[in-house]
Amino acid sequence: MFESLKSKKKDLNFYRPKIKSRVQWGVIVAVITVFVLFLYGCSAIIKQIGFINIIGIFGQQLQTDFYGNTNILLLGTGGGNHDGADLTDTMIVASIDQTNKLVPMISIPRDFYADKEKIGGGVRINRIYELGKQMYDSQTGLELAVEAAEEITGVDIQYYIKIDFQGLKDIVDSLGGIEVYVDEAIYDPYYPLDGTILYQTFSLPAGLQEMDGETALKYARSRKTTSDFDRSKRQQKLLFAIKKKAMTKDVLLNPGKIKDLLDAVEDNIETNLTLGHIIELAKISQDFNEENIISRVITDNPIGCGGFLYVPQRDLFGGAFVLVPIGDHFKFIHQYVDLIFHYPELNLNPPKIQILNGTKTGGLAAETKARLNRLCFDVIRFGNAQNQEIKETKIYYKNIAGPEEAEKKPAGLSFIQQLIGGQISSEIPEIYMEPQYISEADIIIELGEDYAEKRPEDIFYYYFPTQASADEAAAEEEDEQTETTTE
Repeated sequence: MFESLKSKKKDLNFYRPKIKSRVQWGVIVAVITVFVLFLYGCSAIIKQIGFINIIGIFGQQLQTDFYGNTNILLLGTGGGNHDGADLTDTMIVASIDQTNKLVPMISIPRDFYADKEKIGGGVRINRIYELGKQMYDSQTGLELAVEAAEEITGVDIQYYIKIDFQGLKDIVDSLGGIEVYVDEAIYDPYYPLDGTILYQTFSLPAGLQEMDGETALKYARSRKTTSDFDRSKRQQKLLFAIKKKAMTKDVLLNPGKIKDLLDAVEDNIETNLTLGHIIELAKISQDFNEENIISRVITDNPIGCGGFLYVPQRDLFGGAFVLVPIGDHFKFIHQYVDLIFHYPELNLNPPKIQILNGTKTGGLAAETKARLNRLCFDVIRFGNAQNQEIKETKIYYKNIAGPEEAEKKPAGLSFIQQLIGGQISSEIPEIYMEPQYISEADIIIELGEDYAEKRPEDIFYYYFPTQASADEAAAEEEDEQTETTTE
């Protein structure tokens, strides 16, 4: 449909080991695989159950990307025999940054449109594994899901873990339940009644809630009265809650619960992580802290963090509700993921930003604020500059080091310059020290005419590819291919 939504696929097989389905590697594998996103817990488990000596002996080096990070795709399916059992309604890409001890992760919404020729064309991304499994086999389905996630995020993904929601339910029950803080009350009268075409009501009050496996499963899957993005956030919260409970002495020192956890996991998981990889994950996890796990989602909120999607006209997609990227292909999502995965200083020490419009272009500061908000920057103030005839954009920063220390620039300054343009300076004009401008901002962006004249397309959130432009792009690409073949 949209040719611009397609990209060339890579051969995944040259770096990806074979699937070891229905893994039965024992307690280490079962526990660590489920909580691989929360690596700092792995070493604690291994120490408690007496396998510390094998960590340094049998670990297998993890594959990494260009930046030295190991990227893992976590897939969650419904499981069982009901309709949609193989839909991957949970898709999370986690990036393990060993150097900076960070694990940033991105949730991809289930309705994201992906075009895969191998399964017959474009579908919602949550159907790629299902169709790949039906048409080929489970391994191919998983590889196609990995490939789609790579295209969307712009990162190479070395490993994957698929677990079905029945497994989630059994895991929670094997732990004796979990505690989850529910931010907003849930009332969903349209939750599917298993084995029927009917619905049941699922409701949950706000506040700290004790959840058994059934409740946790409903909390993870409910979406009719909230949104897919809310559900992604809830699923991430569940993973944290499971990790927290698994780290308690009641579990770690209880062989019966460890065995129950193993039984809950081994029949509901597929992964291409080997035992050696998992032991290596346990080894590197010893220096990870909970505070250094960063959770993000990709949404259709034009002024919110991660808001790089929109809902196109349904008749362009056969009447289906889908989400597609704003602007040119996956460009802005790649930029967003790059910022979160590869600029660790921004995650550790996010700067506060003030934006001032020094031009006669109305609303420029507000537009730029929305642009930075979509990249999850913290814009604490915006408005007009001292005058509206500033020619060149300037980015002023405060020295955040102590008086006796060397000058230290705020995190992300170079990234912001790449994004906005202009000159960087630590010499903040005195006017911006006056009460009408004073703030706690680490960075002050003074927008000039040079920026107003070359406003990037992602400022115009509702600049979408049209069917005509898509057809034009397809025709151009076909012409190029014809010319290449002729030559």
